[in-house]
Amino acid sequence: MWVATASAQSPAVRIRPPSVLPISSIKIDGNQKLRTDAILGVLGLKVKDEGGTSVFNAARDRLLDTGYFDTVSYQYRQQSLGFAVTFTVSEMQQVYAIRVQGLPITPGQIEEILRAKDPPFNGLLPGTKKVVDRAAGYVQESLASTDPDIHVRARLLPTAPDHYEVEFSPAGGLPVIADMTFEGSSAVSAADLHTVMIENGIGQPYSEENVKALLDQYVRPLFEKQGHMRVRFPRIVGKPAEKVKGIDVRVTVDDGPVFKLGQVSVRGPGAGDSRRLLRMANIQTSDSGHSINGDEITNGIDKIREVLHGEGHLDAKVSVDRSIHDAAETVDVAFNVDPGPVYTFGKLTVNGLGLDGEAAIRKMWTVKPGDPYPGNYPKNFVDEVKKQGLFDNLGDISSIPSINHETRVVDVTLNFVTSTSVLNPKRPL
Repeated sequence: MWVATASAQSPAVRIRPPSVLPISSIKIDGNQKLRTDAILGVLGLKVKDEGGTSVFNAARDRLLDTGYFDTVSYQYRQQSLGFAVTFTVSEMQQVYAIRVQGLPITPGQIEEILRAKDPPFNGLLPGTKKVVDRAAGYVQESLASTDPDIHVRARLLPTAPDHYEVEFSPAGGLPVIADMTFEGSSAVSAADLHTVMIENGIGQPYSEENVKALLDQYVRPLFEKQGHMRVRFPRIVGKPAEKVKGIDVRVTVDDGPVFKLGQVSVRGPGAGDSRRLLRMANIQTSDSGHSINGDEITNGIDKIREVLHGEGHLDAKVSVDRSIHDAAETVDVAFNVDPGPVYTFGKLTVNGLGLDGEAAIRKMWTVKPGDPYPGNYPKNFVDEVKKQGLFDNLGDISSIPSINHETRVVDVTLNFVTSTSVLNPKRPL
């Protein structure tokens, strides 16, 4: 407010401040991640420009229109012969990283486009429809000169539990992989690699990210089986298929060196039983000099788990860590083994047989109440009963374990499906 004082004999006269004055200073408060210079660029105000309520309202609205702010407010006061204005902003807290699917552009290139077109952008996008639609428009505009038929869509999608990203993709959806061929490998034939991807990759959505995931899941194990632990796929090229709708993908393979098996060990609660467990897994415990075999390691996990399961450790957990030594071209393997508690056998129930038949089955069943429960025993028992042919007109046998995880006791029910339930007298018990 301007206050002017007349002569001593006159009362003070309160004068309204001018509605328009030059801007003497501009200040931004409240921004935490967004750059001050970027915010000033959106404001469109400069010192010495004409200022006033209508001017400041319009600048505030320009900030809100970007979609990067929850709230924007301003205050101004007369300073000398101009207005000092302060804009206070509250940034959007829910902002997300960028990912790309099925477009001939990288996330880094999209970031460059948005930094040029969308001044507040700092690598993360608010997930509102208004913001992501505008960003998609900028990307489509950038691609128009080289790919005029591409229409770009951006949307907020979950990529992991409690994790979201803004995905840029073709508006019509991702094209599919029509074919995938390989070149450059001497370890695995191109025909074998092609066969694997015919079974697992053809028809899958095409993007470089998806292709890499398919290669890691289905192709990489074929090389690791032969000790090629550092196989790479340095070049992946996709182009529209000529005869069908979709993308033909050609992958260049770099086999890399063959790694040898180094030290093999057991870690965790099962480490004290490592010699026996490794013997059961058929894994050598010293540097044998032969190439590492991925299938052998995977089978070793299954065998260790099977041994423990058969000893009553129904909750056994087995995993593996690999330490790759590039200089020596060796791989150390450590099995992480946690046997867990031992479950015991409770009672046996037999359904579907007469007294003689049930008695014969109970005589064959060798696990006693209180014994460690061998997890694979019921299945093996059923197979043996079928093999011996103890019953005429036997339809089927099923074994149903009832596991009490609190008491760690397992009861087993055997169900026999027969038309006559007659014990075959010709078969010895």
